[in-house]
Amino acid sequence: MLGGKHRAVMLLAAFGLVLGACSESNPEAERAAYEATKPWLALMDDGEYKRCWEAAAPWFRENVASLEMWVAKANETREPLGEMTFRELDTTTFKTNPIGAPDGQYTVVVYRSSWEAGSIYETVSMQRQPDGSWGVVGYHVKQQ
Repeated sequence: MLGGKHRAVMLLAAFGLVLGACSESNPEAERAAYEATKPWLALMDDGEYKRCWEAAAPWFRENVASLEMWVAKANETREPLGEMTFRELDTTTFKTNPIGAPDGQYTVVVYRSSWEAGSIYETVSMQRQPDGSWGVVGYHVKQQ
């Protein structure tokens, strides 16, 4: 199973979306954000952490201390997991202007995944960019 420091959280962009009790419904936005997580997670799965940094939204890069810190934390968290055997979508939650985040539209995409070391929830926080695309602003893992 995951060690103590990996069990609790890995919040790689200091970004905690406080979605509040009232979530909004925007199936089209949630679907687009979900689809946008896939290539980014594929880079994570391949250990391409520098490319993940480059592919993330500007807010992510501005709020993670450095590329080197990101790569170190990603390695520290993902390496002990071993190989992924399964990943499926669990939930998506859309919110406009969540507390504690810059104004805008956000979707939190949660996956259930199984790895050699155990089962985890992977949470990818997405922010709609000025061009209408969705960019990663946070990544967090938690043991199931």
